[in-house]
Amino acid sequence: MNRFQIEFLPLDLPLKRRFTISRGSRDEVNNVLVKIHSQGITGIGEAAPNHRYNETQESAMNFMDSFGSYETEYPFDVSLLVEKMKKHRGGEFAAKAGLEMALYDWIGKKLNIPLYKLLQAPDRTGPRTTYTFGIDKPEVMKEKVEEAEPYPLLKIKLGTDYDKDIIETIRELTDKPILVDANEGWKTVDQALDMIRFLDRRNVFVIEQPMPAECTREMKEVRLKSTIPLMADESITGKESLEELSSQFHGINIKLMKTGAISTSLKIIHQARKAGLQVMVGCMIESVIADTASALVALWADYADVDGHLLLKENPMEGLEIMPQGHIRLRDLPGLGLQ
Repeated sequence: MNRFQIEFLPLDLPLKRRFTISRGSRDEVNNVLVKIHSQGITGIGEAAPNHRYNETQESAMNFMDSFGSYETEYPFDVSLLVEKMKKHRGGEFAAKAGLEMALYDWIGKKLNIPLYKLLQAPDRTGPRTTYTFGIDKPEVMKEKVEEAEPYPLLKIKLGTDYDKDIIETIRELTDKPILVDANEGWKTVDQALDMIRFLDRRNVFVIEQPMPAECTREMKEVRLKSTIPLMADESITGKESLEELSSQFHGINIKLMKTGAISTSLKIIHQARKAGLQVMVGCMIESVIADTASALVALWADYADVDGHLLLKENPMEGLEIMPQGHIRLRDLPGLGLQ
């Protein structure tokens, strides 16, 4: 029997700038560092809980505390841990993702193989990642555009009364392709279609979650009329019908903290392909630990948004690399490749 000791502690991460989306602002994120120990090897993971899904740092740590240690005869079968966590308690997907992430890292280290090789990824280099701007006054955007100079793709948070002014300000400064994320901020079909017509002439290549997740009927109408691909974010946690989502969106944004597992995320990608959906892999605001795990999953995706660690004042470790043209790349090191 293989016994894993589980260790966890708060991971409070100050941001470079206040980060604002349509639901609120933050200056710091409160995540959880996860470690599992066995046979002299330590696997590392991270949980990034989100209030949108009724999860907090405290609730994530409570889950891990109540889960206790993990014993198994088959330490390389990740599905056994995922199933045990599922039976232990519903919800708390960020905590579950952090634990599974740590086990995967342990397995890679134990076998002395990078996870991208163990999971037979197509390559260790993936799509170009976007660099995200939180909502801000147009006059602040100039500074943000300068900060984003090394990154070829921008992601702009919208959902305000001055969305068009934000985009016009950015377009005066750069012609880089833009992914727009409204975070459920457009409340009517007319508002969403008006914004889509406006953005269609401004080099926007994807729009993420235009309307609230409950607006399923409205999103079907918007999808039929949209000239820009629409990506589900808040509308997908991993439990929805992908066939139903394909009638509302052109693609889905998969986040480990919502699906609760790397293994689950990979299954959803394969299902999305069968449903004719494009795939993006995104992140919460998290350190390079969780972003490296997201980058691993993104090796199978069309789009990547794994820049949460770039928004932090500092990171606890080194992990994924971002190449000069913006492509994500995993390090050729055992496990997740963290140092």
